[in-house]
Amino acid sequence: MKKKKLDFSAAMTAYLMPYIGVMTILCIFFLIQYADYSERLKKKNAERNENIALEVKEDLKDMENVKVEVMEDGIKVTLPSSVVFDLSVARLKDAALPTLQNFAESIKKLDALYLVTVEGHTDNAPVFYGGDFSSNWELSLYRAISVVDFLVQQGNDPGRFAAAGHGEFKPLFANDTPEHQAENRRVEIIIRRKTTAAAPVTAIAGAALVPAANKAAGKADQGEPI
Repeated sequence: MKKKKLDFSAAMTAYLMPYIGVMTILCIFFLIQYADYSERLKKKNAERNENIALEVKEDLKDMENVKVEVMEDGIKVTLPSSVVFDLSVARLKDAALPTLQNFAESIKKLDALYLVTVEGHTDNAPVFYGGDFSSNWELSLYRAISVVDFLVQQGNDPGRFAAAGHGEFKPLFANDTPEHQAENRRVEIIIRRKTTAAAPVTAIAGAALVPAANKAAGKADQGEPI
């Protein structure tokens, strides 16, 4: 007499179906929870950035044509070069220092997760050969360093700062009119939380700021963008 083979398929199916159902429900539950958490976190970050932007606008209200933009992960402040620098120098205007000092105090209030990157930009007018700056890259970098150095001197932690110079290579507009060139000559201060952004590769870190700032006080020759 042949031995009967036991068929476990029906029993396994009966066991697995409720298990699969429970696991599916759990997965859907956790996905909903995660989506809800992400939405709440996004809203909280947006409110935080709005509050920072409002305070920064108040700090910089005495400067003309300053722009403060709220980003998803922080804020961006755009300072026209003519507001913070005299013609053909990378040294900060004396008149700009009290306002920048107020701004520095606001940065102090931010928690340690915030990083501050200062980026210099020029128009496409070439620097004079043999002057204090060999290129628009260098000019824009030392202007950014001047801003960072001042903010650090007000008691901010150098480790949260970086400076970068982009020269004429990241214009807002084509350099086809004097007005557009003036818009392109700017310093951008970007404040982001450490968990969402890192300092740019082109940056000079806080440890290099003080010696570098010595050159920032130098003067460039004619033909260099303001």
